[in-house]
Amino acid sequence: MSRKLFFTIGSLLLLLALGVWGASGQGGQEFEEVPIITTATNVVGTGTYVAAEAYAVPAGEDPEEQPVQAFILPYGITPNMHIETIEDFVQPEPAVEGFTFEWSLEAPEGSEAELIDGPVAIFMADVEGQYVLTLTATDENGNSGTTSWTVWAATYIGVGGLDGTEPQEPQCASCHEDQADAWSATGHASMFTRAVDGEVSSHYGPNCVSCHTTGFNNRPEAVNGGFDDIVAESGWLFPEELVPGTWDTIVAENPEVAALANIQCESCHGPGSLHPPAEIEDEEGGSQPAVPGPIGLGLDYGTCAQCHAEEPYHVFPQEWELSGHAAKNARAFWYPIGEDHQACVRCHSGLGYIDYTNGLPQEEWRIDYQVITCAVCHDPHDADNPHQLRVFDEVLLPDGTDVASAGPAATCMSCHNARTDPVAAVEGENFRTPHHSTAAELINETGGYTWGETLPTSTHGRIVENTCIGCHMADSPGMDNMGTPDDRSDDQPLPGHLTVGEHTFSMVSPVDGTENVAACQQCHDGAESFEFEARRDYDGDGTIETNQEEVNGLLELLQAALEENGVEVLTHYPYFNMPENPSVDVLGAAYNLQFVNSAGSVDHNLRYIVSLLQLSYERLTGEAVPNAYILEPK
Repeated sequence: MSRKLFFTIGSLLLLLALGVWGASGQGGQEFEEVPIITTATNVVGTGTYVAAEAYAVPAGEDPEEQPVQAFILPYGITPNMHIETIEDFVQPEPAVEGFTFEWSLEAPEGSEAELIDGPVAIFMADVEGQYVLTLTATDENGNSGTTSWTVWAATYIGVGGLDGTEPQEPQCASCHEDQADAWSATGHASMFTRAVDGEVSSHYGPNCVSCHTTGFNNRPEAVNGGFDDIVAESGWLFPEELVPGTWDTIVAENPEVAALANIQCESCHGPGSLHPPAEIEDEEGGSQPAVPGPIGLGLDYGTCAQCHAEEPYHVFPQEWELSGHAAKNARAFWYPIGEDHQACVRCHSGLGYIDYTNGLPQEEWRIDYQVITCAVCHDPHDADNPHQLRVFDEVLLPDGTDVASAGPAATCMSCHNARTDPVAAVEGENFRTPHHSTAAELINETGGYTWGETLPTSTHGRIVENTCIGCHMADSPGMDNMGTPDDRSDDQPLPGHLTVGEHTFSMVSPVDGTENVAACQQCHDGAESFEFEARRDYDGDGTIETNQEEVNGLLELLQAALEENGVEVLTHYPYFNMPENPSVDVLGAAYNLQFVNSAGSVDHNLRYIVSLLQLSYERLTGEAVPNAYILEPK
């Protein structure tokens, strides 16, 4: 053999080994190399990257009783970042201040994984097996907490049954028939099928399939039985025409390609080659019943963001990151969890919320730290409700109000309510106050302690389509075409673009202060701000101010009246220190003061709020608010 031929053959073999020919393989389809993606789950495809963010909760006053809690948060390097090499990754600021973090990694035999540390730790799961990532968080006083995260690298096996035959072991549906049947009704289950049959877009092509198939990671180091690897082996080519029947042709001629098409179980749960149950030996040499191996069960938003964060088409995760639901440092997520707060986790832990909506008894709700991510509100396996929401249309409020036809807002109302029945709270043996959020009650014209009276209300809950959703998820401001509607290259985002409305849930942009008044303008022509001028002087100070200022005036009057009746008003739980043997009027007025302080916005129901405060003042003092325009009970 000549030296020239030797080097030519050797070079070709090297190119194949390095994946320079990508997924074209044996004359098959060529795909563009995708950016680095992490699925933010603990089971990943061999040859892919894992990323994790350091987080910690401070020690309590007695660090021995309440030590530092360290958390490893799966981190999603999403396609929107367009990281072509891991060296391009720019470390974020630490998620929490006042700590130093140390990482370590135990990798399986044969692995050459190198740990990149910082606020986010990254490594490649380069061989099949178990990886243990450990974090130690130390505060400024030397108090430490340690935790570990176990990650497995595996290969893809497919859900099974897509070719019309019965799923075969170890395919997912061979054991998880119920879950597979539920998944099959979702849009995920047929995305690729519909697209190649021409039902999605005439522009659909080979470079669209990365998010619509299973295990696609067209990078030379990631050979794990995913869709791109199967295509390389089969020689399959993307169809030249997208017409009905194309999917049936793929099933008939390339069943191995069809087996990894569409967005299957493993797209979210990670590859399942290590998951099928295996018998284990006991100490006496016998065998124990088969037990399942690892599979990803996390709720991190990065699992969805691996596909749903590609601007300009998919921006939900970027919006969500600006929302209160994503505020991982919020006390609302790290304080009311654990065994001492079992009743709280139905709303303060995403895991607890899922258990609550699934109807589990309170003692079975999971008590772990988890912010409110995509799969907390949306059930990936259930398409019965629009948008796959876990709660839809109907919700029972704590005071017994049965809200029907709430649509998607039922999801919001299931947590954003007072968590108390005002009559039981005021007239029962143990006085209680509303729990922080009373928006659901106000929208539904209820929730205050009214001494049996019927109060006037505003109409927002009746005329705003989908109530909570209609305002908080209103369309985000779009793009300014700069006078060139046919040229998008010079388009500029309008103020508030992607920072108010939709999945930010914000009415006011945390970035530029834009107020999303579009929903208001449907009725309030010319509205440019939420600072609406009141129609009357409700607090009797001689001046007609904004709605909020009028309510603030009433709150000050009512608090002063409570203090004159021996009530100490606090800025923290339990919010009131009561005098001995307080009357129902004192308790009712105190309840209503906290109810309104928890309203979030007076615009949820201005008339009800004003009437409730005026009534409370009258019951407490024996006279109406002096000089005020009184909204009388009906």
